[in-house]
Amino acid sequence: ILVALILPNALRAISQANVKECASNVRAINTAIQMRYTATRTWPGTGAIPTDLLPFFQGGAAPVCPFGTAYVLAVDASDPNGVAIKCTPHAHAP
Repeated sequence: ILVALILPNALRAISQANVKECASNVRAINTAIQMRYTATRTWPGTGAIPTDLLPFFQGGAAPVCPFGTAYVLAVDASDPNGVAIKCTPHAHAP
């Protein structure tokens, strides 16, 4: 009976932590994009995270989504940078 009470709350807490980690990763990618723009005066293309962004991440590696999906750069006219970071398939807002 105790497990039946604790398990749903534990799973919800894990899911919320994963969403927060993913949102933090999106902010880190956005920071790397800004740093790359400052260094090169060009915005990255769309698609997978380009390798020329890697030096701007701590440890030289792009963050990995805790949900096991890939981060993708997409064109977004409403974003000041013109690039949006999408985390498919759950695509939550950071």
